Amino acid sequence: MLEIVGSAPELAGCRCDAFICDGFVYKGELISNASVAHLCFGGEWRRLIIDYGVIIWRRSDGLPSLDPGFDDFEYPQFDVGVIAGIIGHRLESYSMEADTIRGGVEFLFDNGSRIAIVNENDRSTFEIVSA
Repeated sequence: MLEIVGSAPELAGCRCDAFICDGFVYKGELISNASVAHLCFGGEWRRLIIDYGVIIWRRSDGLPSLDPGFDDFEYPQFDVGVIAGIIGHRLESYSMEADTIRGGVEFLFDNGSRIAIVNENDRSTFEIVSA
């Protein structure tokens, strides 16, 4: 069952200005590379979080500065938009799916690239499929 918290935004046709994911590292091991996705389409920032089948959309004021971490914890940022080559490209569509153990959002861009943010077993990851 798909549960959405917040309003799923109308993004189709909007230009991608930024697509950045926050990661989580524990004792040098990458646990998650997409705990939070910070998305900017058409100049408007949003946060996307997926947790146990719940997809959470929130407006935001921009990319927050990250806590530098402490002890065995680190929080790197991944510039997925640059890595995937989607900055400046328009979003054709996105789709959402979720059940009790897995959830995801897949984005399709006008250059044929696809980015999926998937949460499974309480770990969120981004996956890039280029055209």
